[in-house]
Amino acid sequence: MKKTISVLLSVITVFSMTLTACATTQTNANTTAKTNTVVNTNKQANDDFVLINGGTFQMGSPTNEPEREADEVQHNVTVDSFYISKTELSQKQYQSVMGNNPSENKGENLPVENITWYDAVQYCNELSKKEGLTPCYTISGNIVTWNKSANGYRLPTEAEWEYAARANTTTPFSFGSNVKDENANCYNAYGYNNDASGSWVNGYLEHTVDVNSYAANAYGLYNMHGNVAEWVWDWYSDYNTSISSNPTGAASGNDKIARGGGWNDFPKHIRSAYRSAFPANVPLYSIGVRLVRNATNGTGTVTSTDNTKANTTSSKTLIVYFSQTGNTDGLAKIIQQITNADVFRIERAVPYSATHNSQGLYAEALTEQRQYAVPELKTYLEDAGLDINQYDTILLGYCNWWASIPAPVRSFLMHYDFSGKNIIPFCSMGGGRFGQTISAIAKFAPNSTIKQGLDVTYSHYDENEITKWLQQNGVKVVNH
Repeated sequence: MKKTISVLLSVITVFSMTLTACATTQTNANTTAKTNTVVNTNKQANDDFVLINGGTFQMGSPTNEPEREADEVQHNVTVDSFYISKTELSQKQYQSVMGNNPSENKGENLPVENITWYDAVQYCNELSKKEGLTPCYTISGNIVTWNKSANGYRLPTEAEWEYAARANTTTPFSFGSNVKDENANCYNAYGYNNDASGSWVNGYLEHTVDVNSYAANAYGLYNMHGNVAEWVWDWYSDYNTSISSNPTGAASGNDKIARGGGWNDFPKHIRSAYRSAFPANVPLYSIGVRLVRNATNGTGTVTSTDNTKANTTSSKTLIVYFSQTGNTDGLAKIIQQITNADVFRIERAVPYSATHNSQGLYAEALTEQRQYAVPELKTYLEDAGLDINQYDTILLGYCNWWASIPAPVRSFLMHYDFSGKNIIPFCSMGGGRFGQTISAIAKFAPNSTIKQGLDVTYSHYDENEITKWLQQNGVKVVNH
């Protein structure tokens, strides 16, 4: 049973229109200050932005950081000076420019969310034009070209984002090595690096909060950890550690990076080094944006190409799912009845110790999650007479455990090649919604196309909603 807590949030008004920039000095053992010629300081950003002086820092996490992931290889990176917004973009700001508000959690001073990466770059361009600035982006279908010399608004690079988030710190979070409820808005139920007893130790608000909530980091930036994750420029891929100066990531990819984690993510997912990967053209209620502007003269262009294939009607679909206590099983059966698709249930070779929700099951599965275990499965597709190569779409179902996919789903994803296939996730959950499960799928199936998922509360099934979701994703419906 979820517990409800009341968190006293400190709300600080930051909207003033004086054309002043806040400069920051950055020197410590991890960061070396860099001298940049800052251009047009009095015109580059108003008081809603902070000037971050460029420098060199260690990007990624050390190998002994608890609950780190393998894609966080630590390496030296240098970034030039830039301006960054003190807060995530609010719904009021987004609506005033775009004329609509797609957010699920409504409120003028709440962060805008449920926007795609393409929505974010379009907003940057529209705001730039509104203020008489040169837009940074040229958008042509799935190709976006960034003019680095433009003086308009843009997304931060992944390196710029982490540099600003760390604010001269080397700990997992800018506020230290652990997360308390008063530090950040996240799903903090089991804490960070706590024992794996499965007992509830902290709280969970289950919604976003105002963009200027909680204490700012040392650079004056709010909610760099939690509330909503924030789109950055880069495609998700392994770090190119040979490029150390102003890296912009791969030229193409299947999933864009969002940084900082959201209100429904666990503490390990809001660390400074954590990298989440999401499809660029699919919105999510836990992803927003924070704006950046140049502080120095940039040169050249960078092109971003989306490798995912266009939405087409699936010719053959396979339902694959894992269910421990029966909730996902019920959802999968309804989907199978509606689609008449082939179905495969993922099961561990050695079952968990309990088939029902219990402290023992929580402890066992949580330990497994923190070890990134890859348990052997009882059967595989070939054992059931199924050939992964015969399907172009995989409907992948699971329960959301600790904002992550269950370990048996990890085992399944690592066993097969999903290149060129559509993956459509469906999730049964108790309040965390998708959490970081979509990002986990993207990392284990990097050349797949992930489409709009469906998350439902345990044992709450609406056949009309399920049918509509299937049709929107191009899955053939035969029994509705």
